Amino acid sequence: MTNTPDLSSPEIKRPSKDTVYAEHQVEVAPFEFNGEVAEVFDDMILRSVPGYALSIELIRLIAQRYGQNNTQLYDLGCSSGVATRALAEATPAHCAIIGIDNSPAMITRCQQSIATDAAHHKIELRCEDLLNCELSNASVIVLNYTLQFLPMAERDRLMAKIYSALIPGGVVFLAEKVIETDPKLQSELTALHLAFKRRQGYSDLEIAQKRAALEAVLVPETEQQHLARLHSAGFEQSATLQRAINFLAMVGWKRAA
Repeated sequence: MTNTPDLSSPEIKRPSKDTVYAEHQVEVAPFEFNGEVAEVFDDMILRSVPGYALSIELIRLIAQRYGQNNTQLYDLGCSSGVATRALAEATPAHCAIIGIDNSPAMITRCQQSIATDAAHHKIELRCEDLLNCELSNASVIVLNYTLQFLPMAERDRLMAKIYSALIPGGVVFLAEKVIETDPKLQSELTALHLAFKRRQGYSDLEIAQKRAALEAVLVPETEQQHLARLHSAGFEQSATLQRAINFLAMVGWKRAA
């Protein structure tokens, strides 16, 4: 019996079904956030990432606690805008919510997603490269399954940029797929994740083809590497808030003035 993804969060609307990899492909192209993926992205991530709905709720809680009037809250790699909308709906009236993504298809999908939201007037969307975009006066910055798609050599630079953009007492929220250094443990977690996706209705063909597409596109790191990067960037404290199989969410706090 297939489990239905948790759609109880008000930010997560019932999406179109993901069938991107349902048919056999002679040659699987590298994964990209194109129009085909953008159309079904919400369903794809709900059915592929254990705990995704909870990560959105955590973003809402963080925005409520740390979002400040007359500051900016960023969703870096905003994709279809689920986290962007959570930020907008959970923050004070005089906040600016800025969603940034380098995929035109995703920005278009995000525009459609937020168009009817009551808080859409607070949201600005930018189709820009994260490594070159301007960040400033931020109380909250979200990287929701984004860093893993960036070149490894650029991740430290982006985190340092995020730290500089945050006001004293600001926070970064980071959700990522992670790997383990112990091969046996990693094998067990991989098996559990595959079982999770099968229970969400994905066929073995879909799972195998998407895995091939993501090879060398999504490059995960260990939890320890992420925590070390936060420390090196200057964050006073950091903590892992959530873990579901090999997916986790963490927060870094910048020292208050």
